[in-house]
Amino acid sequence: PEAARELSAFFAERRRKAQRLMPDALEVLTRLKKTHRLGMLTNGASSLQREKISMSGVAGFFEQIVVSGEEKVGKPNPEVFFRLLGRLGCQPAEAVMVGNSKARDIAGANAAGVRAIWLQVAGAEEEFPCTTDHVIQSLAELPALLEPARATKH
Repeated sequence: PEAARELSAFFAERRRKAQRLMPDALEVLTRLKKTHRLGMLTNGASSLQREKISMSGVAGFFEQIVVSGEEKVGKPNPEVFFRLLGRLGCQPAEAVMVGNSKARDIAGANAAGVRAIWLQVAGAEEEFPCTTDHVIQSLAELPALLEPARATKH
């Protein structure tokens, strides 16, 4: 039991030290928040995800944050997408999901009828049968794709 406690503490410390925002995240969120309603949908245990969100400093950018551990359903199940959309007062056709996992984010968006932008992270590419509306390699590419002339404001 003592070794398990030590290992758990070690893991938590390492996880916290390794956590980093993606390049351009704060700048892109600041820009998008001016013209879009933002929601976050994340899979995982509530305590872990809420801590990560809080420590990252991004919580204030999002009107709604849905954590699968609190909902008892997670991505790619479309139900969790519908819950977030409902809390935002948004229809699937008005929304865009930006995610780095084809199997969870993009496939879930497809199942929910939401446009999907895959953030292809170098070294973490996935082969998974799903449809992406756009593929980006950096968050800096996102605002141009979401301009009102090219997309809706949700």
